[in-house]
Amino acid sequence: MTNAIDDNGNETLMVAAFERVKPELLALEADELIQVSLDIPAAVATVIGVLPEAKALRGEIVKHLPTFEIERFDKLEDYAWALSHAHGELVTATHTSSEFEPLVEEATKVREKLLAEARWLIHHGIVNAEQLQQLRGANGYKNVAADLVSLVGLMQRVWPAIDGKTLTTAADLEAASRLAQRVIRAIGIREQGSAPVAEVTDLRLRAYTMLLTVYDDTRRAIQYLRSKSDDADDIAPPLHPGRPKRRKSEPEVTTPPSPPAAVVPANGSSAHAVTASSISENGPFLS
Repeated sequence: MTNAIDDNGNETLMVAAFERVKPELLALEADELIQVSLDIPAAVATVIGVLPEAKALRGEIVKHLPTFEIERFDKLEDYAWALSHAHGELVTATHTSSEFEPLVEEATKVREKLLAEARWLIHHGIVNAEQLQQLRGANGYKNVAADLVSLVGLMQRVWPAIDGKTLTTAADLEAASRLAQRVIRAIGIREQGSAPVAEVTDLRLRAYTMLLTVYDDTRRAIQYLRSKSDDADDIAPPLHPGRPKRRKSEPEVTTPPSPPAAVVPANGSSAHAVTASSISENGPFLS
């Protein structure tokens, strides 16, 4: 299992999770696949957020639900990151040419910024000038992406010595790393043509199906275990939007029905008004 990671993400861990479960995804039958109807990043975030409390119930699930597929439950985090990776691959694969150029332009600007920082580090004796000799230059998409990876790695290695002393932050380095990965994926898609689009679409659909299936099974198990506490939806909320379930601690406010209005004869006489108290238990027409 991978460990939960922060919002900045880690492409390497997501790829590793995807590769671990890929054989299971490919084994799904075509008639099992579920069409995408959710915001995938939001769904993944929900599942990742559920994991700590869900994992705390693992022992109870094993004890009380012996037929539950605990092996899949244990891979829920991998399924979530695998879907996140597959979704990112598809987003990249479907980039149009007009979207690709600005992506590379942004990467080029970030490369120049980090290169300037690296030269400042050389000037102050923190980095050796020879460490920049591996850079390929700004000519060519692949060179830009490769240099970005190298510069990020260089600064991360000396980070303890420069933390707080440069304009670049740790978050900037993480963003630059993700940007480099996006450029590398986009270049690969452009070079391979349109065939990979169909492939990554299918893989995303399989990852989506696996995550929703296992998560729904997990929710059913939690609902069974927590039926008396009535907090299953708090522990593992549904992924599909809907009316939120009231927490048990929130008292349900009910308004007592108003008594029926008195019925007064149309002629305005003082005939007895008919109210709920004057109606026989056998009905309004029987005494």
